[in-house]
Amino acid sequence: MMYQRKDISINRNHANLVAVFTLLICSVLLPGCDIDTASVRNGSSATFNIESGWLVPEHEVINGGPGKDGIPPIEVPDYMSAAQVNFIPDERRVLGIIISGEVIAYPHQILDWHEIVNDPSNITITYCPLTATGVAWDARQGPGFGTSGLLFRNNLIAYDRKTESLWSQMRMRSINGEHMGASVEPLNILDTTWKTWKAMYPDSKVLSTKTGYDRDYQSYAYGKSFDEKDDLILFPTKNRDDTRLNAKARVHGIFTDEALEENSRVRIYEISKLSNEIEVIHDEIDGEKYVIVGSSELDFAIAYKSVIHDGTELLFEAVLNELPVVMKDQQGNLWSVFGEAVDGPRQGERLRQAKSYSGFWYAFRDMFTLPEIYSLDK
Repeated sequence: MMYQRKDISINRNHANLVAVFTLLICSVLLPGCDIDTASVRNGSSATFNIESGWLVPEHEVINGGPGKDGIPPIEVPDYMSAAQVNFIPDERRVLGIIISGEVIAYPHQILDWHEIVNDPSNITITYCPLTATGVAWDARQGPGFGTSGLLFRNNLIAYDRKTESLWSQMRMRSINGEHMGASVEPLNILDTTWKTWKAMYPDSKVLSTKTGYDRDYQSYAYGKSFDEKDDLILFPTKNRDDTRLNAKARVHGIFTDEALEENSRVRIYEISKLSNEIEVIHDEIDGEKYVIVGSSELDFAIAYKSVIHDGTELLFEAVLNELPVVMKDQQGNLWSVFGEAVDGPRQGERLRQAKSYSGFWYAFRDMFTLPEIYSLDK
């Protein structure tokens, strides 16, 4: 469905409300951010040439305040070894990914201030601190992505530097501009605590604080309580009456549609309801079979398709105390958390990744119509 644009400017009253929130955030919680207050008051869409017609309701696209690249992406990431890291407490979180065979962690406490990292390998890492969603995608279609300063339902809208098309992070597709309707190719990414990540990959690389910007990366950019307080949501939400889970419950969502939209099916797995030890769940959605593996104590969940490339359906069981190995199958293969067979007859093979990511429950309930919750009650 295409939503026709009635007016090029953002609703003035809405923009004024956003300005109040943004000024509060920047003056109280984000003392390091630079914003053009006149631009916020006027509901500016930064310097984008907004096209007529949106893939989302235009009145729900709001100006977050900082403006185009006002939250500066990291263009030349500097990496250090995990052994050198002394600025990440065990309970703080990271996004983990494998890029060109290298295992890399991106600390939330850096991503909170930048939201986008453009890796030289043409991979873009995106993180929205308001919705706690981390998504990585192939960026070969252009010279990286930037932050637009716009939000859709509290969630990051990125733009590509080649055409300045606008991209919804959680929808994983362009919602305005030359590429409108196109989807990105997501990559496998793991959201977990630094303690868990170190246990999994003690020799990994880690994004360093040498970003070229003067930020207090040891602080909490949005305040220490932001991730826990259910009522601390900065901008209006659609479905507050859906209280099946706590608003800030961390969940993992699996999608089955190729192109995500309002009514796309999404199944939710609440991470805190998983077993303390590694737990493996077999599930089927729209005829596709999945395996979900995670742990409440280790604070992660990740999903794969359980039918592999040659058509064989694998049945998995948990492997304990052997991180990063988390599963074994009926053929005797051992599988890492990133879906690679590290031992057994299929050594070197990879599971087919699911289209999925982790984030706050409220973000999923607002972005998609009636997400299904998998029952994990013991």
